[in-house]
Amino acid sequence: MSSKEEEIVSALFRNRLPHNSIVSIIYDTYSSAWMLGFAFLKREMDAGGFGSISNYNLPFPNLLRAGAWVGLNIVDELEKDNLIIIDVFGSKYNVRFDVKNLFYLENVDPETINPKINVLYERIVLPKMHHRTVIRLVHTLDGAAFMLGEEVTLKLLNATIAEKTRTMPESVLVLPVNRDVVSRRFVAWVASLSDYVIVASSKLTDEGLKETLHVVKAPFEDFEPTAYKLRATGERAERLKIRKIGLNKGTL
Repeated sequence: MSSKEEEIVSALFRNRLPHNSIVSIIYDTYSSAWMLGFAFLKREMDAGGFGSISNYNLPFPNLLRAGAWVGLNIVDELEKDNLIIIDVFGSKYNVRFDVKNLFYLENVDPETINPKINVLYERIVLPKMHHRTVIRLVHTLDGAAFMLGEEVTLKLLNATIAEKTRTMPESVLVLPVNRDVVSRRFVAWVASLSDYVIVASSKLTDEGLKETLHVVKAPFEDFEPTAYKLRATGERAERLKIRKIGLNKGTL
């Protein structure tokens, strides 16, 4: 017997993303789970949190469209001081826009990128937080790996986790990863350091795209892996819906 269809953040995290946690979203080429990071970001900001996007994948106008898929008005949130974007993609390829709270790096160098981002957080993010929880979305971790290399990205990720544990202990780090782009070793390392691991699988059929979402790791003593059917609806505000497959005693 399956449960009713639910809004995804409420179903997985009991209404709010857990503070001081790392959430990895591992998906494949055709999955709509790439939208989950933006959905989590929107939900946290709607609840009064502060958002940060480190963009490695898209020019700024394309990033706006990606957020709009889940009803996230990125420009509006930037204007309201609810969000900042560190546009690494635009910095590297010199695609820059003059928008409030959109920041660029002078150059993209693996040796200096983390210190530069840390300075931005110290000067810009911390003063804007006002004791709000910060959700930090890396869009995407495979994009960072493509730009900087897998080994370098993992080293930078470890350093980032250590730094933010000290300076922003209540923040949430969201790491979307397209597993078809990176190595199995890279995915395994990311999963090992995450508190929550969400794995999405898609299948193209004559009836259309079918997707399954598995929650395979969560920090609860009585946690059991849980499977859901994932569906992208036409409603932007709550575009992603899930339905639990069978009965499960897990605490998510």
